[in-house]
Amino acid sequence: MRGRTLVLGVGNVLWADEGVGPALAAALADRVSLAEGDIVDGGTQGLYLLPLITESRRLLLFDAVELNRPAGEVVLLRDEEISRVFSTRVLSLHQTGLQDLLAAGRLIGWRAERLALIGVQVENADDWGRPLTPVVDRARERALSLAIGVLEEWGEPMERLPTAIPPA
Repeated sequence: MRGRTLVLGVGNVLWADEGVGPALAAALADRVSLAEGDIVDGGTQGLYLLPLITESRRLLLFDAVELNRPAGEVVLLRDEEISRVFSTRVLSLHQTGLQDLLAAGRLIGWRAERLALIGVQVENADDWGRPLTPVVDRARERALSLAIGVLEEWGEPMERLPTAIPPA
């Protein structure tokens, strides 16, 4: 862990759209390399991620959200907006873990200089073993564009990686 910025995708890839957080983290890691930070698939590890977040000064989260919006809509939440959303709506067990994770960090004195969450409104988080729904998968470009914009706003040095060309 390099310590400055952590991009953390959380969610369960075995539950359809619930896996959008890790999918976005992987897609971002294919596009950019952070000079002073890391991009991590946090899965459903909850409090086990505490050492990672407390070593960071800036935290950008990717996650699935349930905000009663159209499926695939991408939202950007910052700072206290994140607590308000997740304290009232729980999509899955890992979100309770996410709130606990952030609260535990605060209890031991960690404060993020910058905190943001890019969430994608789920269509289906109930089907075990299913991939992302097409509408949520199509939100990928919007979410990644927002993430790169947030990182640039934070002044995070990054290198854009060459885009892989699929085989013919």
